[in-house]
Amino acid sequence: MKNLKKLTKKELKSIAGGSERCPVPATWCSEWCTWSDWQKEHCINAVIDVMPCDC
Repeated sequence: MKNLKKLTKKELKSIAGGSERCPVPATWCSEWCTWSDWQKEHCINAVIDVMPCDC
């Protein structure tokens, strides 16, 4: 905790962390294929459990 640097307002506004959000759970492969890699890995869906999708 010693090496913490105070950030300016400009630096705080430029932080892009946490921008990924989960969409409504996908029920069709066409919906799931449009998701980002992060969303495919972390978000709930009803497609993969039933059948694998070929995107």
